[in-house]
Amino acid sequence: MSVLTAVTLVLSGCASNLNSSSGTVRTRFDADPASFDPAQLVGGDDYYVSRLLFDTLLRYDDKGEIVGGLAKTWDFDALGGTFELAGDATCQDGTAIDAEVIADSLNRFASPDTKSGSKALTFGNGDVKVTAEDADTVSIKLSEPFSELDAGLTTVASGIVCPAGLDDVDGLKNGAVRGAFSGPYDLTKLSTGVEYRLELREEYDQWPDFVAEMDGRPPETLSFSVGNDVATNANEILGGSLDLATISPTDTERFPNVALVYIGEQFVVFNQNDTSPFKDEDLRRAAARTISADAYNQVTYAGKSEIELTVGDAGMQCANTDEGLIEDYDREAVQSEGLLDGVKMTYSASNTFGPNGIGAEYIYQELSDAGADVDYQLTDNSSWASLVLGPDAPSWDITLYGSVNQTSTLWTNVSRILGKAIEDGGRSMTRADNPKGERLAEQVMSADGPKAKCEYYQALQENFLGSVDIVPLTATARFYGAAEGVEFLAPNQRIDYTTIRIVD
Repeated sequence: MSVLTAVTLVLSGCASNLNSSSGTVRTRFDADPASFDPAQLVGGDDYYVSRLLFDTLLRYDDKGEIVGGLAKTWDFDALGGTFELAGDATCQDGTAIDAEVIADSLNRFASPDTKSGSKALTFGNGDVKVTAEDADTVSIKLSEPFSELDAGLTTVASGIVCPAGLDDVDGLKNGAVRGAFSGPYDLTKLSTGVEYRLELREEYDQWPDFVAEMDGRPPETLSFSVGNDVATNANEILGGSLDLATISPTDTERFPNVALVYIGEQFVVFNQNDTSPFKDEDLRRAAARTISADAYNQVTYAGKSEIELTVGDAGMQCANTDEGLIEDYDREAVQSEGLLDGVKMTYSASNTFGPNGIGAEYIYQELSDAGADVDYQLTDNSSWASLVLGPDAPSWDITLYGSVNQTSTLWTNVSRILGKAIEDGGRSMTRADNPKGERLAEQVMSADGPKAKCEYYQALQENFLGSVDIVPLTATARFYGAAEGVEFLAPNQRIDYTTIRIVD
């Protein structure tokens, strides 16, 4: 019987096919990364590759604690502070990563001209000023309080882009500027749809303590093929043609050790712009009653993920635990009462939710069975992200959203349903008119201490769940299998390919 845990810190597989003398670990992306610019991340694979290519000031460790990355000490509050650098870090082209390099990178990331959808996760909604006080000291000042700044500076979107990348942002996005990289790996091969090869930088020595203390050695080469088919990955790992990959929930019994990792959250989002039917709260409520999180969990994860009651998992700080805030499933009643009869809606979803997109298909079927007139747009993840997370608000009415919650905070997803809309330089997908929610969000950010922050967060969750701005479903679960001799950590329950080690 396999053991499934929400936090499996070290995973070692059962197949004995790894050629450890080669120093290569073969794994997979779901789809081609859409951007190699950490400030312009789109899909999940963008996040994974950016962690390999770009270092951050802070990191989460394997115990869920925030530790130093490029910074060795720090002192700040909700309005900013100072960071002392560990020193001796260099870019791929040999440029020293001093305070000026970090300030230039973070200022560009935070600039309104960059229009980064991740800026609000790292610094909040206000203005940001990053200054090099001296060669080893960075100062960050925020115009508006942001109580999640420490978690924000762990996110890969705040990865430090070296001067060569800032000088060629188009090349940076395309992965063509090797000197842009500050992290442990260098992108040496990019073959769209086929393979992405990353080589370990021989001179790199900036591993956080929790990674440096791991047994084994980092792979000299990471080879990512494209087209992650969880239905066949288990066979390929056991058969010898793959070393590490996600596997289907139904294949977990074939491995003695399986890591179940939560990489984010899944929930339905309603677009509330003026042309969408879901500007009407009654229609949002009716649609929510057609969707069962339990049924979604069964078809998508064979019932092995976590049912969520908010925009975060149960282990997240301040997460709602009141089931009464969630609409009860009763699709038959919605159907019999004709609440959605003939309502025209555009439903956009990615095919990455469950085998062959069965999670997205489940929601489409329920809405259709309830009488809605659904224009169903099922696409690959990159196409979905370009459509739904782009500035064209009227292009969709309802979507199935899967977050990549690198900060492991409620704020990551709260910022998707409140604040500035995407087309205005923010992150909000809902375009909701919710002044009370906005005030509560400001109180969360200004809270003095965790108790007050959680009280405001609870009121905020009651607000957006009460108005049915979203429908919580499950955690985004990944089940990992590996060849014998491959181990890695899952810091703060998140995937981090920099922790992969070959154990001879």
